[in-house]
Amino acid sequence: MKEKILEAAESLVQSRGLNAVTFQDLADAVGLRKPSLFHHVKNKEELTLALIDRCSTKHGPRYAAVVERDARAPEKLRAVAKIFEDGLKEGRPCLMAALGGGMDSLSEDAAGELRKAAEGAIGRFEMIFAQGLEEGSLDFEGDAKHAAMTFFAMLQGLQSLCRAKGEPRAFKKAAATFIDSIAVE
Repeated sequence: MKEKILEAAESLVQSRGLNAVTFQDLADAVGLRKPSLFHHVKNKEELTLALIDRCSTKHGPRYAAVVERDARAPEKLRAVAKIFEDGLKEGRPCLMAALGGGMDSLSEDAAGELRKAAEGAIGRFEMIFAQGLEEGSLDFEGDAKHAAMTFFAMLQGLQSLCRAKGEPRAFKKAAATFIDSIAVE
């Protein structure tokens, strides 16, 4: 049941944001009465920490697999962008962005865990940018870490923009334009 609750919570947070999700919404989504839900999740803090952990354990390995591929850096960036594109098409935008949107309302522990998760993602993307510099397949100003942060923020922002405009198909073209602008192939 806990997995079902976290799956529903992730979907609700991705579509509405953390602060707009109530425990009644979550109970309704999983077919429980609200008091029964509290047997599985004590409070919003516990739920938020579980969602952050889920984000890292569910999505982190997907990005790690891209980093570990035997491919040039631009191909890896396209593969990462495809993960974000698929999330957008499925109505499942970046959970980290959805949680970060309510950063001021997170507890110190949850905010700290979200920062660690963000650093993990940036670290994985940084490896791709460092590879690109080393192999000469990427050309950008600054260092690999800042390029990775820019790339991650661009993907998250592009998801939000495409959702707001109702144009999810524009994601692929916009992401490709960015990657092509730094690729040396």
